[in-house]
Amino acid sequence: MSLDHLDLHALRRWIVAARTDLAVHEEDLNGLNVFPVPDGDTGTNLLLTLDGALGSLTFTEPDDLRAAAEALAQATLMAARGNSGVILSQIARGVAEVFAEADGRPLGARDLAGALRRASDYAWRSVSRPVEGTILTVAASAADGAEQVAVDGDLAATADAIVRSARSALLRTTEQLPALERVGVVDAGGAGLLIVLEALQRVVAGDQMPRRSLADRPEWLPQRLPAAGAAGECGTAGEGGPAYEVMYLLTDSDTARVDALRTTLDGIGDSLVVAGSEPTWSVHVHVDDIAAAVNAGVEAGRPHRFRVVRFADELEQRAAATQDRRTVVVAVIDDAPGLKTYAKEHGLLVVSADAGRLARSSAIRSIREGGPEGVVLLADGQRSAETARVLRKSLVDKGVRAIVPDCSGPVELLAASSVVVPSDPPDRVDRAVNDALSDLRIGEVGGDASGEPLRLAAALLADLVTDETEIVTLVTGRGAPKALADTLRSDLVRRRADLEVVVVAGGGAAPLLAVGVE
Repeated sequence: MSLDHLDLHALRRWIVAARTDLAVHEEDLNGLNVFPVPDGDTGTNLLLTLDGALGSLTFTEPDDLRAAAEALAQATLMAARGNSGVILSQIARGVAEVFAEADGRPLGARDLAGALRRASDYAWRSVSRPVEGTILTVAASAADGAEQVAVDGDLAATADAIVRSARSALLRTTEQLPALERVGVVDAGGAGLLIVLEALQRVVAGDQMPRRSLADRPEWLPQRLPAAGAAGECGTAGEGGPAYEVMYLLTDSDTARVDALRTTLDGIGDSLVVAGSEPTWSVHVHVDDIAAAVNAGVEAGRPHRFRVVRFADELEQRAAATQDRRTVVVAVIDDAPGLKTYAKEHGLLVVSADAGRLARSSAIRSIREGGPEGVVLLADGQRSAETARVLRKSLVDKGVRAIVPDCSGPVELLAASSVVVPSDPPDRVDRAVNDALSDLRIGEVGGDASGEPLRLAAALLADLVTDETEIVTLVTGRGAPKALADTLRSDLVRRRADLEVVVVAGGGAAPLLAVGVE
């Protein structure tokens, strides 16, 4: 039976369910984290932040909704970690204030809509230079959805509208931020917020226990996550972005001095978020000059509980976690710059099909550096396959197990690479690749499409896509009309909303369009 109001018991269940669900998807969210810095910690930061919120309800044991809301807001602010955690603390603040203003009475649909609107407003104000395509966009859309439905007073319908709007906004983030579009993922912080809102939806619907499990694969989670360190908007360390993340709490200050602090930090760094209100603020900024960021805090009040992270260290630690690689994947690619970029961003070692002796020797040295048990060489065409066989012979001569699957097209290369688990032994990888290729249905539209590539591509997809299809991969050549892939993707998703459509601007000379269906 669904709830018609939110009370203290429902609030506790919401936080417990949200924390449980974030724990399930912690590593998924970390893998999505490419903006503003690809440091792979969004899931962890959100989880630690919500841990603080849960602790406030567990250890203080407030006996009314007002006290619980105030404890929740303060604990979330104090526990906030990272950019996303600080923003989440502001969302919690907005919700908590509306709950507290209810002065102990249970909250209905209109109260919930008001809470989400204030939460969104606080979140947007906390960010020095807010952009669309982030957790902020998802928060605003959730509030919009709530306000449109809450007028009828139906709490369950309002919760459903919140999740529906948030999910739709999250899926759009891929197209709103170039950093996300490059690697084909949604915003990690926005995905985390959706998880929190889905937990609320289930509590309102009357589900007693969280239902999310590791077996669940949400629609926002792609089959292929970006490689560790795939460049974000600010880049990795040494690529134009600040080298350090600095966080601290600030007390003994006031609004005027905090505004001055915000101006100072905005001038020396980026990703600035200043959250909270008297007597405590949380400060988060990315800078090169740690001392300047700390000294600015001293000028504004009493900074304490410092946390400093060097991005290069985080990236090295994340990379080290994946160093236990028994199998290396090499993509041998012909003249297709877009496909090469995509392969690199997804963790493949890329070798050009026209690589000469020196380039091949360099590639072999790179392959052997980690001492892998085996190597899988994937090709995107006939010329690439010839180069792959040359590399295989050289590797075998040096005692390295090398496998060249029957893979001779761009979509085959992508499908094969997506099933490789680097920590698996070569024989298991070989079986997985062959199974993936055997399940793949392929087709292409050639360069002589006689001015009708869209019609021919649509007919090809109609033939290949069935009710059992889960993933469609479209790789465009350099002569493909600009809107071809987007038009096809929109049509596919309109007809089958559950389809995952991967579009890669391969940029090869031929074919005009390569299609793979799994």
